[in-house]
Amino acid sequence: MRIKSESMELERYRDFFLSSAEGIWCFDLSVPLDTGLAETEQVSLLLANARLTLCNDSMARMYGYDTASEVMGLSLAQLIPSDSPEDLEHFFTFVRSGYSMKDVESRELDRFGNSKYFLNSVVGVVKEGKLSQVWGSQRDITPLKKSEDKLKYSLLLQSNLTEISKSFITVPPRELDQAIRNSLERAGRICDADRSYIIEYSSTNKHISNTYEWCKEGIPSQIDYFQNIPVEEIPKERFERVRKFGYFALNSVEEIQNENPFVRNLLLPQGIRSLLMIGLTYEGKEIGFFGLDMVRKDRTWTEEEINILGLIGDLILLAFDRKNKEGTLNAFYDRMHYDLELGRLTQRSLVDRTFPDSPYFRMETYFRPFEKVGGDVISTIQNEDGSMDILFADVSGHGISSAMVSGMVVISFKNSSRIGLSPAEGLIRIVEDLKSLVVDHHISAVRVKYIPETKKLIYAYAGHPPILLFRDGKKLELDGMNLPLLAFDGAEYYDQSIDLLHGDRVVFFSDGMYEIFNSQGEILDLPGLISILEEYLDAESIEEYIELIVSDIFAYSGGNFGDDIALLVLDIY
Repeated sequence: MRIKSESMELERYRDFFLSSAEGIWCFDLSVPLDTGLAETEQVSLLLANARLTLCNDSMARMYGYDTASEVMGLSLAQLIPSDSPEDLEHFFTFVRSGYSMKDVESRELDRFGNSKYFLNSVVGVVKEGKLSQVWGSQRDITPLKKSEDKLKYSLLLQSNLTEISKSFITVPPRELDQAIRNSLERAGRICDADRSYIIEYSSTNKHISNTYEWCKEGIPSQIDYFQNIPVEEIPKERFERVRKFGYFALNSVEEIQNENPFVRNLLLPQGIRSLLMIGLTYEGKEIGFFGLDMVRKDRTWTEEEINILGLIGDLILLAFDRKNKEGTLNAFYDRMHYDLELGRLTQRSLVDRTFPDSPYFRMETYFRPFEKVGGDVISTIQNEDGSMDILFADVSGHGISSAMVSGMVVISFKNSSRIGLSPAEGLIRIVEDLKSLVVDHHISAVRVKYIPETKKLIYAYAGHPPILLFRDGKKLELDGMNLPLLAFDGAEYYDQSIDLLHGDRVVFFSDGMYEIFNSQGEILDLPGLISILEEYLDAESIEEYIELIVSDIFAYSGGNFGDDIALLVLDIY
């Protein structure tokens, strides 16, 4: 019986080993390692003498192989073919830690040269001062690291957008040309482009010429070459695409080779492998293009890069406009308009107004900023599993700085949604992402995940007005409150949930909806707003419901508001 029991126990261990999603392995040293040697020598001998004697298929797949049998017998040096200090650092950590480490991150290369990131727990077998065997397990965290890198890049793009806008605001008129060149350099460097430039139409719109240019070190200038290019020689569909989508991109030499002969002969002799051209249009007039080139490699431009670079192009346009208007009698008023326009351009993508069609729900929003620029955010993402992530937030203050912070909040929200964070975890991530960048603002917010298949609503508050649920004509206020983001160190946020039903209506609103006054100086306040929300529940459509609510708000306040007005209505089918 004892032999049978031990056999069953071994079988369970074998099944765990083979089926584990973690990589599990063992290296034996052909020559035991003297632990008294210098750490550099120890790492060198470890790489040369440690050979893989045991592992599961999960570990093999992490390095680009199909089965464990393909890697068995490989040395560490063969399995990790890199002499980069960054790739070898975790071996030094292993030696320094006394041959035992837990959850230590490593960057390695798979068999195809792709960078991989692992979280390793390792223990060495040491007898009489000699290391003879190393056991370990590892988890592949490459997708998480890529998401973190993408978030950092997103915040870098947003931060540089803020700095460019500040430079245009503060620079004297005589220095605007240099500020434009500086913005081209900043845009080129953050995107790792080889060249960035402005191309403008001639007065007759029959030619285009390169008027501003920045080139990375070692990249030849092309400003003299790209002069007086006939517009009629360029395919009309290129201009139509810019008018329709705001840009056009050629991502590779192959795509350039498929262009018409004029464009092909214009670009390829200059060594251009990839380019992005963003249309510059101001007050209905086509001014030209803001472009970036790649010379050293092909490049696929991401949607996020295009959006941020499009905003930089808008800022450059405003700089052009300011340059033309400075010195007039209306310069002061134009400057005020310019500052507000900067904030409006930044905020334009922060409030979603279109939502996916779904048989399970319907969503609509209303937004009216305080004057031109506000700090409210309504952002949504439909995930691959059909769930919806919603962020309803309000950045303190008004103006350009609030709009810029709102942009950073949206970027953090979208990146944390992509990696599947819960509402509370997503709020905490916003704090982590922004706390070193934002010092003069706090953010009230509510973050939600709605799962249509189960009709479950998961939510977390951060100092925002309550979510209201209307069910069978009755009002339910979803519990929770908590502190605003970035207001206090150490604040914690919690997920709560509720099961929704067919026919439920969920309403989100900003405090600007009820902190309004009538002509007698009486405040509407939250109970007054709730009465309005309840009064029109029988409206024929969600659009009519919102229209009636907004109409009452305007009637009460006489159209005078001291804050942004934001409203989101979610109907459950």
